[in-house]
Amino acid sequence: MHNLLKKLFFLLILFQMAFPVISFAVEKLEFGILPVVDVLPLLVGKETGLFEKEGIDLELISFQSALERDAALQSGRLDGYFGDILNTVLLIQSGEQLKIIATAFHTHPQCRMFGIAIAPGSGITDMAGIQGKDVAISSATVIEYLLDRMLSARNMPPGDVSKQEIKKIPIRLQMLLSGQVTAALLPEPLLTLAETRGSKVIMDDRNLNTALTVLAVNLKNRTAVTALIPGFLRAYHTAVNRINANPSEFKEILITKTQFPQDVKDKYPVPVFPAGGLPAEADVLAVQDWLVKNSLIKTRIPYADMVIADR
Repeated sequence: MHNLLKKLFFLLILFQMAFPVISFAVEKLEFGILPVVDVLPLLVGKETGLFEKEGIDLELISFQSALERDAALQSGRLDGYFGDILNTVLLIQSGEQLKIIATAFHTHPQCRMFGIAIAPGSGITDMAGIQGKDVAISSATVIEYLLDRMLSARNMPPGDVSKQEIKKIPIRLQMLLSGQVTAALLPEPLLTLAETRGSKVIMDDRNLNTALTVLAVNLKNRTAVTALIPGFLRAYHTAVNRINANPSEFKEILITKTQFPQDVKDKYPVPVFPAGGLPAEADVLAVQDWLVKNSLIKTRIPYADMVIADR
């Protein structure tokens, strides 16, 4: 019996030498997001274990508003951040140690993300029809920036419309559908929802050719987070490729994990996500030019100081 135990012990040692236990440190990364369409690759990467394979324990912390998310970021609670490009530039301008690492969503000729919707029964059929009319927006945000871009694309100055401040998007939609405002700039899928309720979309962002939302890391508390960027981006872009290759496979995650109205779940398609890369320098410069023009910032920060490009 004693010899048998010795043999078993010896065999166990040989087995461990032949098949050593593979272990690696798993690093936790707390990432602030909003319950919107653009975050689908992050959700897919988390749900399918892609980040875990890269040694990243990704915690996606969903906030109901950008204000709440930004407060958490500024307190040092978050290691990473999803947000629109204008808000991100403003945070960097305010002194936050944010660095952009990827474009989350870029306008695409085949799938809209924002558009100008007209109140049902208004009779307006094109952009010329909103001249002198009220357009519901949230000022000093990407919404106002996109409205000005859309007006400019039709050779209309910003002063051609009367901008009406309605920050909360659900209220903006409700006021549009009830005819309390002539037009409103809305994001998807609420833009599609507005159409199902009788609204008409007279212009959208498909031909603007610009980055809309980005992913960024917060270096305030630990610069070591930069070591996680290559693995994070590998996982993220694998998720993007899977979604773009078979969007219907991930529709359920989009519906259940974001604030997606059930009324349009069969009408709104999963969008095409950018395959990778940072927002173009021209996109970031255009945002800063608009912010300077509207007296929201005084100076421009060099592009190289706002991104982490060497990965």
